[in-house]
Amino acid sequence: MNILIVGNGFDLSHYLPTKYDHFMDVMSAIEGKNTGGLPKNLEEMKIDEWLNLIDKTFQKREGMEQPPHQMNFDELFSKIRDPNFIEKTKEFYLTENIEICAKNIVKLQYRLELNCWYQYFKKHVEEIKTWIDFEQKIQEVLKVVAKIVIDLEKINNPKKIYEYFSEHTKDGNFRIKEKNSKILNFFNFTAEEEYYQQSINLGRPPYKSTRVNLNPRFCHGESILNDFSPSLFLDFLSNQLDDFIEIFNLYLELIVSNLNRNCDVNIRSEDWLYPDKVYSFNYTNTYQRIHDNVAVDFLHGSSGEEQNIVLGVSDLNDESLKKLKAFGFTKYHQKLFNETDYLFLDSYKSDVARHKRKIEYFEKDFGSHDPLAKKFERQNLMELESKLNLNFFIWGHSLDLSDQDYIQDIFSLNDDIDRNVRVTVYYFDKLAKFILLNNLLAILGKDKVEHWMKNKWLQFKPNPEIKFTEAIL
Repeated sequence: MNILIVGNGFDLSHYLPTKYDHFMDVMSAIEGKNTGGLPKNLEEMKIDEWLNLIDKTFQKREGMEQPPHQMNFDELFSKIRDPNFIEKTKEFYLTENIEICAKNIVKLQYRLELNCWYQYFKKHVEEIKTWIDFEQKIQEVLKVVAKIVIDLEKINNPKKIYEYFSEHTKDGNFRIKEKNSKILNFFNFTAEEEYYQQSINLGRPPYKSTRVNLNPRFCHGESILNDFSPSLFLDFLSNQLDDFIEIFNLYLELIVSNLNRNCDVNIRSEDWLYPDKVYSFNYTNTYQRIHDNVAVDFLHGSSGEEQNIVLGVSDLNDESLKKLKAFGFTKYHQKLFNETDYLFLDSYKSDVARHKRKIEYFEKDFGSHDPLAKKFERQNLMELESKLNLNFFIWGHSLDLSDQDYIQDIFSLNDDIDRNVRVTVYYFDKLAKFILLNNLLAILGKDKVEHWMKNKWLQFKPNPEIKFTEAIL
């Protein structure tokens, strides 16, 4: 059986703009579109309330001339940092059919402005080059939250919490670090509060002033005197991440999924075998849409009206976050909650376990008492039954630690005997091959990688050629 495992590099090989940079650059262009400006009181309503209001406003304009806020493909990708890639997209796809209507442009502008995660990622857009970097940035925020939770628990008097955020606190050692403060500022963690300050002149009454303190919305009963509630803040971060995922889903649905090819597309390589099944780490249905309608399991969910996209960290590395049950940020929680195709190779792992049990029973029941010829016959039968006969082709996946469970599952299938499981890892260039091998060594260890490569069970090969042929009429 031939099994294709695809990551984002597979879509990129087809010149579909699914890189992190592509998404962020298009969102930047949408933000910069002149639609008359956003109201100053955005924080007064939730995003769903604003979106309902926008729907009603455009409904009132039905039958009237719509505002010229729509954006076509060229305008959407006007700020792209990868123009050569987009030129290829325009060459092979009907990009002239891509247009986001005025209402959706306005809605996206509201979503982007109100989404804390987007604002945070936008600030660090130069640092984040890949979706793996993106996950690490989420991890960075969670680490800061874990540190802050521990610090705030040490403050016994809620009236003194403001000192933790003050530059002039008497205990300079017990003060939020500037780097952590800048990160949390993206998530409305603090707010200005009014207080009465004693005048230097003792004859004068206290006067009103302002200072930075913990945002009361993240306290029990929205009162700082009731102490900080970590769960309220984590719920806020989680909801904001859900909103960010919906923004990304809209990008995939309104643009990427609507890119229809204007030519025939074929995969060419001497050793390429068309798959019987596809496991996809992408959210798009590229293989089905462009090549063949084979069975696809979306391991991290898929885009669409009923999207169940998985976008988070591989695990919680801090005990305090585990105690707070912040599992909603992990991929495994999201996969279970969103009911994605998280059962990976389970039938084959069951076959391996069943065969191992047969061998144990055989050795126990027959052992040395069985006639030699019969024993060899049974052993040969066992060996034939053990064969899984699987060819894995991994195309465009980073083999990063964040997906180590899947990788370990594949490379466990030949652990006790050769079950005829073979793996081909495709790479874009020599640098990519170097990184892929590095990642496998980090996950599997030197001995296993060497064993697989010496036995030719694991091979690295250049990406097959995607051949875009004559135009479709």
